[in-house]
Amino acid sequence: MSVLSVNAISVGWAQTGKNGTNKEKKTTTDEEEEPLEIINADSLKGKTVKGGDEFRILKYNVVIRHKGNTLYCDSAVQNITKNTVKALGNARMLGSDGTRVTSVTMFYDGNKKVANASGNVVLVDEKGTLTTESLDYDVVSQVAHYYTGAKIVDSENILTSKEGTYDTNSKIAFFTTNVHLTSKKDKQEIFSDNIQYNMVSKMAYFRGKTKILSKDGTVYANEGEYNTKTKVSNFRTKGDARPKAETEEYILLGDSLYYDNSNRIGFAKGNARLISKKDSIVIDGDIGRFWGKEGISKVYGSALMKNISEGDTLYLAADTLISIRRKKENSEDSVKILKAFHNTKIFRTELQGKCDSLIYNFSDSSIYMYNDPVLWDNKSQLSGDSIRVQMANNKIHTMHLRTNSFVIQEDTLGNYNQMKGRNMDAFFKENELKRVDVRGNGESIFFAVEGDSILTGMNRVICSDIDIKFGKKNKVKTVTFKAKPDGKFIPPHELAEPDKRLKGFLWRINDRPKKIDLLRQRDKKL
Repeated sequence: MSVLSVNAISVGWAQTGKNGTNKEKKTTTDEEEEPLEIINADSLKGKTVKGGDEFRILKYNVVIRHKGNTLYCDSAVQNITKNTVKALGNARMLGSDGTRVTSVTMFYDGNKKVANASGNVVLVDEKGTLTTESLDYDVVSQVAHYYTGAKIVDSENILTSKEGTYDTNSKIAFFTTNVHLTSKKDKQEIFSDNIQYNMVSKMAYFRGKTKILSKDGTVYANEGEYNTKTKVSNFRTKGDARPKAETEEYILLGDSLYYDNSNRIGFAKGNARLISKKDSIVIDGDIGRFWGKEGISKVYGSALMKNISEGDTLYLAADTLISIRRKKENSEDSVKILKAFHNTKIFRTELQGKCDSLIYNFSDSSIYMYNDPVLWDNKSQLSGDSIRVQMANNKIHTMHLRTNSFVIQEDTLGNYNQMKGRNMDAFFKENELKRVDVRGNGESIFFAVEGDSILTGMNRVICSDIDIKFGKKNKVKTVTFKAKPDGKFIPPHELAEPDKRLKGFLWRINDRPKKIDLLRQRDKKL
């Protein structure tokens, strides 16, 4: 065994044979792997072990080069036969692309062109820094693998995971198992089963259970992409898991979901669902949008709202539903308004309605219906050019019918009591109609029934103002005519069909909404 002190030694060194002649190592061919090249070592020992493998032990200021990559270390053990080297102490490999890998020890296989780094491993390139305890790095593909946990830091984010792969050429990293991404700027966090992350574009792609958490809201999804710079995400349904965005006030989900976290703007497409937490409201539709900063949300495409209150549910269906929440001036309280547009229908146990458009003010519990509105209460039908319903303690308190007002009631014999006028005010108690005040152009028809089974005649009266009071089961109790009434009583045998109807009479019972009909509008699974 000999000791050499060298500054540069070629792997193809001369060996002296037993007969004193020089035996030169074979020259590398195109089919053979390129041998490691020793650039520097202050001390070298060479030996051959049992089995024929030939080794060198290099010490102090060791520099080895291979395929454009340079390895530095305190000492190294080179297996000439297998074309490998184990670097010991302050190992550092510098790649041809500028990538640098440092570690306590490093094993490099010149044939496979793979470096195995161990102990305080740090990989640095132009886009970020990776730290771990163990790393496999392919110098040809420029791909690094780790299996014992690592952290990658770039200009925008800090990412950690148990396992992962980083391509220093494409600058794309694949993270798996317990992935955690934290934004440096706003401390936004992402938790995921796996993430593909582009160090250049700062885009993160998800193919597993993922949660994006920030001060402005949380997004849940199993598949999609997220721009960590703009805070914009696009997610899709995977399996039974649909993407969902949640803020303090709203939850939005759909088959696909776009969410701008910075501006709190959400867009859900396909079986969209919007939930207003404060108001116990759920709205389903084909498409849902919300603008969190403005307090506006919109659901359209066979939209259906469900508002649960005190054990009863109000169903509201329309082509489009818009919810608006505004802060009251100089107050922490807010005003909540719901607008329904086109083909609007209402269903509640004690009240059903239909109109083209509607405004529901949650602050004062009022419902304003316009464009051909009609309401049904028990056996009463109420209509007008516009209707305003005032609720109190979650029950109907008053209805205000304006212009072309008309109230129809069906009695026990199938006859229709009728009231019409310019304007009407209807008053309720425990959701039962108790009084109707007709103001202007009043007309009425009331059928006199004895014992709920015998018709004794019909009263027909014209009077500008009329007050009608109702008893139990919506039966007419008293009628007060306030200004010069003109009326007549017609006995049953003289009644002709035209006399039984006021002008404009239209019994629209077939239009009366049923809960099952509203629910059928949203027959897709949510």
